[in-house]
Amino acid sequence: MVSALETTTAKALVLEELHKRYESRGREAFHAVKGIDLHIAPGELVALLGPSGCGKTTTLRMIAGLETVTSGDIRIGERSIPHLPPGKRDVGVGFESYALYPPLDVRGNLSYGLKARGVKDADARVRAIADRLEMSDLLELRPAGLSSGQKQRVALARALVRNPPVLLLDEPLSHLDAAQRQRVRRELKVLQREFGYTTIVVTHDQLEALSLADRLAVMDGGTIQQFGTADEIFDDPANRFVADFVGEPKINLLEGTVERTGTVRVGRDGVLPTASRAAPGTAVTVGVRPQDARIAREGETSVPGEVLVYENVLEFGLATVRVEGLDSSVVVQTPADLRYQRGESLRLTAPAERVYLFEPEGGARLR
Repeated sequence: MVSALETTTAKALVLEELHKRYESRGREAFHAVKGIDLHIAPGELVALLGPSGCGKTTTLRMIAGLETVTSGDIRIGERSIPHLPPGKRDVGVGFESYALYPPLDVRGNLSYGLKARGVKDADARVRAIADRLEMSDLLELRPAGLSSGQKQRVALARALVRNPPVLLLDEPLSHLDAAQRQRVRRELKVLQREFGYTTIVVTHDQLEALSLADRLAVMDGGTIQQFGTADEIFDDPANRFVADFVGEPKINLLEGTVERTGTVRVGRDGVLPTASRAAPGTAVTVGVRPQDARIAREGETSVPGEVLVYENVLEFGLATVRVEGLDSSVVVQTPADLRYQRGESLRLTAPAERVYLFEPEGGARLR
């Protein structure tokens, strides 16, 4: 059955100065997408990651042809597509809202578009994709008899069964339970690699984005804040928003002042090393990831603190530490074999290159 799914010819997807404004009489125009530039290589899987309302789904809908483009260009391969209707764009689309046909069973939902285009092996393709996504037992059921997770698998299968050169997925795993999410996520990546779809996945789930994508575009306020690999974004965040949005546990963001080149004062008696060359006396927001913070050795530049809470999560520990002079506490990821008690005193430090400094206003990175 799997042979019915053929490898597609991957094509590049390019967005150039893409804008979307919503305008209505008597109301101020809303600028939802603000000049996005994105070059996605043939066969690459890119995640649009960001909070609700950041413009990621609007961007996906413009590529699919479900939203008009205010200005800018979208190209698949060498072909500009903003003027084309959705059916002529040669993209597969899977929506969070399912958009299934209630009168048709699952088999009919999967085969409808193929048969409308005159695909001769439509039934074989449907059986093949149903096998791959472990949903063959659903083929005779109608949408009303499916759970939300099953409906989402059907919507994903309908996008994949077209074997499109470009695949667009909006929150494709959000309604699956944890076990299904892991299984379908792995199978989706295997299928994407095997058949060569150039793919955009829209998600607010950073684990989903980090595990699926070759590169991530972190979005906020209708713009791309940073575009790069997971390692680039985690290790070298472009600004405070990216540092705060990507990473679990969340990054510690603390008030500080550059003491001299190479050090920053944190709290009443703490000093941390930093690779930033910000000028002495500059007020900054200091970012330190829990994974990078560690217990200081004797004589190291460090910050004194007192343990408020210690959590043993088996693979590692999480210590929440109060630092004198700071309004917020500091979370430190510790080795599993080190246990701490409430009230215990310790000193914290981090590698200089992993102590990030940001402007307090606006959040730009100070390098």
